[in-house]
Amino acid sequence: MDFLLLHPVSDWSLERVAALCDRRGWRLTIVTIESSTVGDRVTTLHEWIRVPALSDSPRELLAQIGSRRFDAVVAGNEFAVIAADVLARELGLYHNDVDRIRASRNKALMRKLFTAYEVPQPRTVATLASAEDSRDVDWAAVAFPVIVKPVDMAMSLFVRKCDSRDEVEETLTRMAAFKTSRLTNYAFDTGALVEEFVEGPEYSLECVVRDERVVAHALTRKFVSPLPACYEVGHISGSDIPERHERALLEAVERIASSWGMAQGVMHVEFKMTPERLSVIEAAARPAGGHVPELVEIQHGLSLEDAYLHARAGLPWKPPPRTARSDWHGIRFGFEERSPADRPQSVDVVHVHDEPDGVLAGAEPFSVNRRTGFSLLRSASLDDLDRYIRTV
Repeated sequence: MDFLLLHPVSDWSLERVAALCDRRGWRLTIVTIESSTVGDRVTTLHEWIRVPALSDSPRELLAQIGSRRFDAVVAGNEFAVIAADVLARELGLYHNDVDRIRASRNKALMRKLFTAYEVPQPRTVATLASAEDSRDVDWAAVAFPVIVKPVDMAMSLFVRKCDSRDEVEETLTRMAAFKTSRLTNYAFDTGALVEEFVEGPEYSLECVVRDERVVAHALTRKFVSPLPACYEVGHISGSDIPERHERALLEAVERIASSWGMAQGVMHVEFKMTPERLSVIEAAARPAGGHVPELVEIQHGLSLEDAYLHARAGLPWKPPPRTARSDWHGIRFGFEERSPADRPQSVDVVHVHDEPDGVLAGAEPFSVNRRTGFSLLRSASLDDLDRYIRTV
């Protein structure tokens, strides 16, 4: 089979997909912008197509592949989700509903669709096209703090807890300066959401959907940087969904899949969870980033990439049997600004990946572009692993 992977941006993610295709005997072609180096270490690529920018235009996408034809089109990052479905539709391949899947990228559309499909979520205070639109908001009636986030972008960039109108407007002004992705040259949709700030720990659910039903899932505990920013500094995999929330959460995920016209695929759903409440922050129609697929596979034996490629190709897929484990796995990202922490004796290091050259000058503390690598960890003590990863 011939797979086309649109705009992979992470070395580790591409290497996992390429290794999977090599094992399966599938041919893999990638498309990236001309300056990308993401495939430099991958020796098994069938072809590497370089283009000026990621586009959602059917005409441009077809022109970029020329006479080549494929059995499946796959998104290599979250910005490419819409493009993958647009091109797959044009080629007569499996795809999600092209109009409805746009809500997986635009958070304003996502909120409206979640409301229509009764997905629990934070209350929207305002949707703003620009900082000037804040003049139309009755700020005296707003209960602070709030969360401000761009309707587009990724990696928690400009997602901030704000305690005043001034902080909201300052964030909107800084946000407006970012117009394109440096990794794909993709033009961001403009605008921002102002939302209710929801207290509680953050999680994600990594899900495989077949026939609009969740057939496999894994819960990820997420750890974020000190507020007001909300950057991810680590993850833990291995716990189950609390029984009181399991049915409600899985049903909410299935309603999201239905709202997107997604009969089959892989989803990454982020949410806050307390004993009293579930609140879906956002959802994505692709496997998670941040090395979460590595965690899920080592902890549960579930390859999210394998499930994703099978879904995109319209191939049958069965989840691996779930086996009980007495340990947990986690990832602790490195940052120059992170405080030293003594690793408990109960926490083992599976492997360490150092990437000091990955730091981007001027990036915000604890943002993705400040990561110097990560440690993959294992422990029989969830408390010790939790305490070690959450320490910043």
